[in-house]
Amino acid sequence: MANGNGSAVAPMRAIVIGASTTGLIAAAALSRHFAQVTVLERDTLPAEPEWRKGVPQSRHVHLLLRCGEEVISEYFPGVTDELVAAGGRRVDMAADTRWFYAGGWKARFDSGITMYCQSKGFLEWTLRRRVENLPNAIVRDKAEIDTYLVSDGAVCGVRLKTGEEVTADLVVDASGRNSKTPQRLAALGFGEVEVSELPVDVGYATRAYRIPPGKRDWLSLIVHPRYPDSRLGVIIPVEGDRWLVTLVGSRGDHPPADDEGFLDFARGLPVPDIYEAIRDAEPLTPAGLHRFPGNLRRHYERLATMPDGLVVIGDAACSFNPIYAQGMTQGATAARILDTCVARRRKSGKLSLKGFGPVFQREYAKFADQCWLISTTEEYRDPTVAAHPPLWTKFANWYLEQVHELSWSDRRAAHSFLEVMHLLRPPASLLAPPLAARVLAHGLFARAH
Repeated sequence: MANGNGSAVAPMRAIVIGASTTGLIAAAALSRHFAQVTVLERDTLPAEPEWRKGVPQSRHVHLLLRCGEEVISEYFPGVTDELVAAGGRRVDMAADTRWFYAGGWKARFDSGITMYCQSKGFLEWTLRRRVENLPNAIVRDKAEIDTYLVSDGAVCGVRLKTGEEVTADLVVDASGRNSKTPQRLAALGFGEVEVSELPVDVGYATRAYRIPPGKRDWLSLIVHPRYPDSRLGVIIPVEGDRWLVTLVGSRGDHPPADDEGFLDFARGLPVPDIYEAIRDAEPLTPAGLHRFPGNLRRHYERLATMPDGLVVIGDAACSFNPIYAQGMTQGATAARILDTCVARRRKSGKLSLKGFGPVFQREYAKFADQCWLISTTEEYRDPTVAAHPPLWTKFANWYLEQVHELSWSDRRAAHSFLEVMHLLRPPASLLAPPLAARVLAHGLFARAH
């Protein structure tokens, strides 16, 4: 049997739980290796690109960072052009974005580091159609999982709430933050999954506006706070000639949904630019609300009894504060890591998955560590997040503050930060000697004045 690329695949089956962007990219990756890939989604999937109940955060701004763009283009060739042709926008993070960060406006220049802007519902719908067109993949909705099937100490499929059993050689949990895998594994005797949490108490409000007429020197507008400021705002262009406007507040300072309250919250951002952009714009939707309690990391790589036949990826394994825009890109990269790890198991045309689950989770954890570092370092500034943060965070936060201030005028510093933000380089790259010398010089100069 062959997949759409004409390459031979073993007569083996895989299940992906969840038709999220992460689950759909994982399905495309696994279609290179398995004779059949079945995506099981609890929700009723909409026929049109719209918000759905099972993904309540999908109404809000979601950015596809450069690393995620590269991964999606690998598994769905031409899909980014398709998104743009349908009204999505490709936005350079420095040239096209007016970005207030930590007290100043970042330098503007052609960075080559782009993000794709479209509604989450439209991106998911586009990817789902691509997966449904794969000859060896199927997407099933209204398929809620009851438990895992286990044979000889390994997961070998799932039982649905209807009682139907679906068997597979590999089960991938991409069901999101509310994944039930920890409870299922505990009930099946595989032990408790260790969890790391860092509370942030973030609240969101998002509404769509018709893009007003007139010229601007930006396509997207971001206002990011400097601690102890608690408010953030983002405007991005999406399909339908619309802006998505998301307002974010932390530590109980959450934006309201009513018209007057939404505008008042925007007026209270550190700079007035977002308020001035939307105060006379035509709203197209009411504001949708969402709350995010905190960063969550489930350490499957540390579970001594992690069974074969099961892997956990994306928000089901690690869920990060959405203000850092890592969610979809982190999930896409997880799918690429899964693809790479499965490919290593193919020998002489045969695919062996014995011992695969624990090995994959350890490999994936190396990448998740980088995402956790990026997402949580800034949040340790807040003493209500952690009474006794790690000692290194004081220096890290000082150093990052100097990087941000330097990026107001220094294009190389701004570009280096974008590379880390877009998961193109690890956080340690910000300590490279040429940049570190400029950062430390800036810090000493600022202190002297």
